[in-house]
Amino acid sequence: MLLSVNISLTEQVVLVTGAGRGIGETIAKMSAAAGAKVVLAARSADQIERVASEIEAAGGTALAVPTDVTDEAAQKALIKATTEAFGRLDVLVNNAGTNYVANLVMSKDARVRELYDVNLFPVISLTRLALRQMIRQKSGRVINVSSVSAKVGAAYYSAYASSKAAVLGFTKSVALEVGKLGITVNAICPWFVDTDLVRDAMEKRAKLFGKDAESYMEEILEESPQKRLITAREVGGLALFLMSPEGRGMTGQSLNVCGGVSMA
Repeated sequence: MLLSVNISLTEQVVLVTGAGRGIGETIAKMSAAAGAKVVLAARSADQIERVASEIEAAGGTALAVPTDVTDEAAQKALIKATTEAFGRLDVLVNNAGTNYVANLVMSKDARVRELYDVNLFPVISLTRLALRQMIRQKSGRVINVSSVSAKVGAAYYSAYASSKAAVLGFTKSVALEVGKLGITVNAICPWFVDTDLVRDAMEKRAKLFGKDAESYMEEILEESPQKRLITAREVGGLALFLMSPEGRGMTGQSLNVCGGVSMA
């Protein structure tokens, strides 16, 4: 008899931050397609309401909760809205993020702190809140979207790369704390993903060198053994595996989706 390998998330509740576009939108839609009830969080109500409508039109279940992940009260309200609507929380995907393209010598401390306020501190605080529910359930998955730049560095991305590296240390440490409780904590490390956020960053980096965005992007692609950008679906596919029963043996890992840019 053949074994089924289709991923089913039926009755699972998946909360995705930064769910209004890009990687977050894709993970949310793929989770819903696998049967999960999805909670969408982002600052832009219009974006997440659009995504929720599209999920529901396709037969899925979605709840849009406009949330500023940097606000402590909003974080608590998000977790409360999730558990009140669906009675549980099975997966937290910490995806919300921003970048700051700057030469370190010319960078501004205020902008660096703003980046950390989005990329790192909400990961810590939302995970803390989610774990309180998951510990009661004796099950759960936390998936942190980091970056391959956390491992290999990235010129003019020092603030971004360092914030994402901090996420990796956090991921490993928390995985050790909750491993015996039926909870896994992992990080996904994409290379440049074909999203509006990445293309905007490429334009800004191109200007630093006095180049046009198209030619600069061609230079960036040469750094990849596969000579291409990563797709959001590739990141989403790995996220779904980590959510699935088959992914329960993986915890404390930092998994690359980078086309071979990093092999460590």
